[in-house]
Amino acid sequence: MQNRKRRNGLRNWDDVRFFMAVYQAGSFAKAADRLKTDQSTVGRRIQGLEDHLGAKLFDRHGKGIRPTPTARGLLDYATEINDAVANIERRFGGIDGEVAGVVRVAATEGLAAAWLTPRLAGLQIAHPEILIEVIAGNERVDLSTRQADLAIRLGRPTEPKLVAQRVGMMRFAMFAAQSYVGRFGLPETLEALQAHRLVDHNGLGGAALRVWRDLVAEHDAVVYRTNSSVAYQYAIQAGYGLGLMPAYSRQVFPDLTAVPLDLEIASEIWLVSHEDTNNIRRTRIVIDYVRELFQRDHAEWFA
Repeated sequence: MQNRKRRNGLRNWDDVRFFMAVYQAGSFAKAADRLKTDQSTVGRRIQGLEDHLGAKLFDRHGKGIRPTPTARGLLDYATEINDAVANIERRFGGIDGEVAGVVRVAATEGLAAAWLTPRLAGLQIAHPEILIEVIAGNERVDLSTRQADLAIRLGRPTEPKLVAQRVGMMRFAMFAAQSYVGRFGLPETLEALQAHRLVDHNGLGGAALRVWRDLVAEHDAVVYRTNSSVAYQYAIQAGYGLGLMPAYSRQVFPDLTAVPLDLEIASEIWLVSHEDTNNIRRTRIVIDYVRELFQRDHAEWFA
């Protein structure tokens, strides 16, 4: 007599990845962004998993979704599966030494756009078989699960099994558009700064930037705030107010004026990879190339 197929056997281990993304993100839309797919695909995969398991995993409500007790019970098992798959990918994903393939590099949006991307063209010419995928944003990616192969981080990493090298300093300064300076002038003291308008970026966080966060929290004239580095830059250029930007911004936006106030805000820059993927040939090529870029531009950009 043939054994009947178990109803609750997973047909696709990749469903676990979709389940975990939704559980962690708290919505189908945010999970779709993480998975680089569309919301309908995420919903379809979760619905298929629920149908196959014969159990509801998420309750939908006006503000998003809520995991059911079944989902909370499934989470530990899903985490074990996800970790096992990640270990296989890390240990065997590049064992053949192939140069061709994808290398994912994570960096803050400003650094990725203004400095890194223009300088990766030489790498693409030398190694056209490598696809460089730049993940730009302030959210920290998980190198242990290969969300990225290489990360440029502000601040020394503390996670286990990471290989890290300090490659420079990110110093910050306040800038203003010439149109703003023409209307309001520039402050020369912190006390005078209280009379000026500020532009804020939600992503300017962390211990090194606490001075700025405290300053903004106590300021009465914050006129614009955004979570986008591009919108932030345009707001400063449009003359909304004074904004904190990397000191290298004078190299990228020569039309901006530096505010003569030294807030003494700086953060170490670290080039980080995972020990299990650090020596995959294509990853090693990109790591060495980016490290050489930092060495070359150190004096002008990252001293």
